[in-house]
Amino acid sequence: MQRASHTLTEINRTLVRTFAYMSALAVLIAATAGFFQLPSGSAVFDPFPQAKWVSVDRPHPAFELLMPELAGNPSDYAILHRVTGSARKDVLTWGDPSSRGPYVMIEVYRPGTASDRFIDAPSEIAARIVSFSVTDDVKAADEIDTKFGAVPLVDFAIAQRGHEHRCLGFARAFDAPAMQIAGWYCSAGKEVVDRATLVCVLDRLTIISAGGDQDLAELFAHAEVKRTFCGQRSPILAATPEHEARVTTSSKSRLRGRLPQ
Repeated sequence: MQRASHTLTEINRTLVRTFAYMSALAVLIAATAGFFQLPSGSAVFDPFPQAKWVSVDRPHPAFELLMPELAGNPSDYAILHRVTGSARKDVLTWGDPSSRGPYVMIEVYRPGTASDRFIDAPSEIAARIVSFSVTDDVKAADEIDTKFGAVPLVDFAIAQRGHEHRCLGFARAFDAPAMQIAGWYCSAGKEVVDRATLVCVLDRLTIISAGGDQDLAELFAHAEVKRTFCGQRSPILAATPEHEARVTTSSKSRLRGRLPQ
């Protein structure tokens, strides 16, 4: 009997010591958490911060797209700069995805650093339509031949406020300068986008100001030589002759003067 009582006493003492240890550990954890707690209003450190972009007030356009077919649609030109670094996006849009009518977007992205890498066209476009209701997933759709060379295409469909649009997207990256031209042409409804229309869109994309970027100026100057004028080599037959672009005569001569003879 005494032996059983002695064993019970030892068990009780062990439980008391264990409880005391756990209580002390809880107090230590609480004290440590309080010591390292950030002051009110302090930002929490994010080991994987997301790239943040800010919009430029009263942007001065660097590119232009003259397309009479879109004249009746609202248009916008936005310039976005990354908070850190020198990355820049020039975004041209026509139309509204939530209303009937074509919806067009062109983004000229200059990363500003060699560490940024461009991905395949389907992934580039998929990343840009996450805010829409996608009714048909992005999928590769061959390519088209433009003044910028071969441009990969993707097919998809989006809907906004009940209005569905069939779209052809594109993304073309360049090495010198490090740059990407991406975007899409969405029809007014479910009709398939004519690829020739998208060729015209890219053919008509011109530069207004290179901002001192020699490589950028030369890229567009060389592209103009390959311009098809929407299927016609003769500017007389073309719907968008070069003089429609708002590039001054002197700047055109300067750009063209760099071309090899």
